[in-house]
Amino acid sequence: MDRWINHVERIRQETGLPIACLQASRSEADLVLREQERHGWEAATVSGEDEDGRLWLILIESSSWPQPARAMLKLFFSPPQARPEASMADQVAAWLQGIVEGAPAAPPQRMEQHWSWREKRAVFLMERCRSASLFEWQSLESLLSDFFQAKRSSLLGFALGHSYYFLLVPISMLGNPCASEDLLEWASGLHELISTEWMEHVRLTVSPPIETPLSLGKTLEQLLSLSRALRQFRPRAMVAGSWSYPLEQWAASLPPELAGQVARSIQSSHTALQLGTEQIETLETLFACQLNVSDTARQLYLHRNTLLYRLDKLAEQTGLDPRQFSHAVLLQLLLLFRQN
Repeated sequence: MDRWINHVERIRQETGLPIACLQASRSEADLVLREQERHGWEAATVSGEDEDGRLWLILIESSSWPQPARAMLKLFFSPPQARPEASMADQVAAWLQGIVEGAPAAPPQRMEQHWSWREKRAVFLMERCRSASLFEWQSLESLLSDFFQAKRSSLLGFALGHSYYFLLVPISMLGNPCASEDLLEWASGLHELISTEWMEHVRLTVSPPIETPLSLGKTLEQLLSLSRALRQFRPRAMVAGSWSYPLEQWAASLPPELAGQVARSIQSSHTALQLGTEQIETLETLFACQLNVSDTARQLYLHRNTLLYRLDKLAEQTGLDPRQFSHAVLLQLLLLFRQN
C-alpha cells in the first residue's frame, strides 16, 4: 500500500487539508474508526486485507473537507468498504469503555434482543492499583472459571482499557439468596485469590445483581464512583459493595471548588481539633461498626470499658461525642477532609 501512503502525503502537501493513513487488524478496525469519529474524523476509504491480514484506513477530518474536495479523493482511492460487523460483545465493550473515558453514549441497538439473560447477574469491577503493572486481564479467564466453578462461556468479562476489568457472573454460581454479605464474601475471596496467585494489587467492588443488560451502564458508573471515592478517602479499603461508604461517595462527587469550601467551613469551626493515631483508629473502627460500641471493642481487641474511657476522653477533648449520631457525622467529615 505504498501507493496510498504516497497519495496521502501528496494530497496533504498540495491542499493543506487534514488527511491520515492508518493500519489496523480487522478485529481492531471498528474500534479505531469509532475512536477517530469521536475526535471528528471519518473514513474516506478502507482497503481490503493485505498479506499480513491488516486493513488500511484513509481518514479525513470531517469539518475541514468540502464536498468538491471529497469527490477528488475518488481519483486516488477506491470507495470505502463496509465496516467489519462488530459482534454484540464488541459493541457492549465499546459502550462501556466510553463510560470509563467519561464519554457515555447510547447502549448498542437491540442489545436486549441479541443478548437475553435467563437470570440475574452480579457485577464485579476490578481496578488495577499499580499503573506500571504489565498484568494482562485476559490471563484471568482460567482463574475465574476455576474460582466460580463455571465454564468460561458462562462468565462474561470486559477489559476496559489498562485500568479496569468488568465481570458479570450469573447468580446461580453464587448461591441463593445472594445477599450483600454473600457478595462481599465472594468479592473478598476473589481479591485474595488474585493477590496470592497472580501477586497483583487490585481493588474489587461489587454491585447487587441486575436483571437486564440495559442496567450495565448505570451499574458501571456506580462502581467507578465508588472506586474513585475509595482511592481518595479509603485507599486501604480493597473490597467494597456499591451500597457502602455513602459519605465518602458523596464527598468524592463534590466539585473541587465546593469540596474546598466544605472543608474550610468544617475546619474553621474546629481549628483546635488534634487527633492522635489511636484516636483516629478508634473513630474509624467505630464508624465501620455503625457506632456499635460492643462490636468496636471486639474489632480493636479492647475491653468495652476501656473503649468507653477512650470515647469519654475524646468527647472531653473535642466537645464532640462520637456516640451521638450528629457528632459522629461531623467527626467523620472532619477526618475525611483533614486527611484529603
